[in-house]
Amino acid sequence: MEELLDLIQNKEIHVEFFLKKKHIVIDDLKNILPNWKFYFLRLNELNENELSEYLINDDFYIEGAICITYFGKELIGFKYWDLIDQLCSYFIHAIYEITINNKESEKFYFPDQPVEVIITKEKELIGIKIGNENLFYLNRNIFIKEFLNACKNLYERINVNSYKLEIEEILKYLNQLK
Repeated sequence: MEELLDLIQNKEIHVEFFLKKKHIVIDDLKNILPNWKFYFLRLNELNENELSEYLINDDFYIEGAICITYFGKELIGFKYWDLIDQLCSYFIHAIYEITINNKESEKFYFPDQPVEVIITKEKELIGIKIGNENLFYLNRNIFIKEFLNACKNLYERINVNSYKLEIEEILKYLNQLK
């Protein structure tokens, strides 16, 4: 993780996706972070052929991790791996509810595990609470822009046809942030 953090130390909010390696069992959550390369592939490092090979049997139920850091401090990471394509959709819906429908908060659960996510808005901030972790606050516009751009990249790379609605929603939200 050391070299990963070196790349993101100076960025306020960094969102990145990792794909869980096929046929690798994760049985110790404490062991994931120091050995993440054993369990995960960095999406941004995969070329199109490698990604196509990875997705050959299933491009809709994609196990992986969303890593969100704030000036290099991990806010969500590998221990919360799940179905990242669907988890992104849940986040996008929650962002829609608090920004477009003006709700104070929105909650949902990870697609494949009973981990609750609560997203709130506080003036110019967005609050995110995942499971039993502490609530953390980020600049709302910066987080939304970084998160939605990362999701757009993910959807375009894994299967643009299956995620047309999500991509359209992302573009709509991003246009409203300008």
